[in-house]
Amino acid sequence: MFALDMTTLRVILRLLLFTCVGMSFLSTPLLAAGPAVEKTGALTAAVPPDVAKAVEDNGYRVTLDDGWSADFWFARSLATVNSAAAGALYPDFANGEFVGVVTFSKGASDFRGQALSAGTYTLRYQYIPQDANHMGVSPNPDFLLAIPAATDTNPADNLPLKRLVTLSAKSTGTAHPAVFAMAPAGTTASVVKDDQSMTVFTVVVPTSDGKPEKIGIILKGQAM
Repeated sequence: MFALDMTTLRVILRLLLFTCVGMSFLSTPLLAAGPAVEKTGALTAAVPPDVAKAVEDNGYRVTLDDGWSADFWFARSLATVNSAAAGALYPDFANGEFVGVVTFSKGASDFRGQALSAGTYTLRYQYIPQDANHMGVSPNPDFLLAIPAATDTNPADNLPLKRLVTLSAKSTGTAHPAVFAMAPAGTTASVVKDDQSMTVFTVVVPTSDGKPEKIGIILKGQAM
């Protein structure tokens, strides 16, 4: 038999260990990227001229860990009121007011589980009526209703509820509007799951009183 001295044996063992570790590393799949928020440029989607003028010059792209993404542009200045609506997270927002624009490159699913086709939509705020038809549908009564951007031509107007619902229903092709629930805001420019497993995008929006407001929008998650 060929005899190995101790020094040679140690070298061989180190080489074997290094090879095994290297093979293990190469066979380990790369971890998926987590949810991310990044700043983007100007709105380029085809929208009515007044809508294009009403949003900020820069937007946000939200990308989730499954590859789904959405691009947002928010109003240059959100009007504020003192509605004192019971239980509202954002009582300073006016019903029917224009909040921004979103583009879903792969479509989306709203808070009711309704499908929205890929495309660009305006978003308007609505405090959901606290009646028998709506009680308990969400922990909070604040919602953003999505409207196909081509049909929402005047962001300066606050749409009355009936008109808002009619226009938003065009997003779903049903009798129901496309609704995205709002949630308590988290860390600015973040997207995280809350304690109810809702995926919440948090952003700061400018307001007419000069005090920017932080808002949370549920991107993934449905009413129970």
